[in-house]
Amino acid sequence: MATFFFYNNRKPRKFGYTPILYNEEAEARKKKLENRILEIKKEMGVIPEEPKVEPKAFKEEFISQTHHLRKRKEKESAGRGSFLSNNLVLILIIVLLFALFYFWILR
Repeated sequence: MATFFFYNNRKPRKFGYTPILYNEEAEARKKKLENRILEIKKEMGVIPEEPKVEPKAFKEEFISQTHHLRKRKEKESAGRGSFLSNNLVLILIIVLLFALFYFWILR
C-alpha cells in the first residue's frame, strides 16, 4: 500500500501567468522618453530645477520624533548619565551579591 504513494506521485501544475494587456518593453520606452523630455526641459529652463534636499540621517530623524529617545539624548548632552549606566551602582550590586553569597552559602 505504501509503495503506491512513492512511485505514482504526480507533479503539481505550475502557475504560468502571462499578462494580456501589459507590454514591459513599451512601458520602459515610455518611461525613458518621459525622463528624457523632463531632462531637456530642465536644461532649457522651461521647468526650474528642484533644489536637492539632503535627507536627514535616519537615526537622527528617528530620535527627534520619539519622545523617550529625545529625552535620553537631552540628558546625555547635559552631562547626566542614566542611573543604570552608572558604574558605581554596578560595583555596589556586585559587592552586595558576593557578600550575600559568602554569608549565606559559605558559612
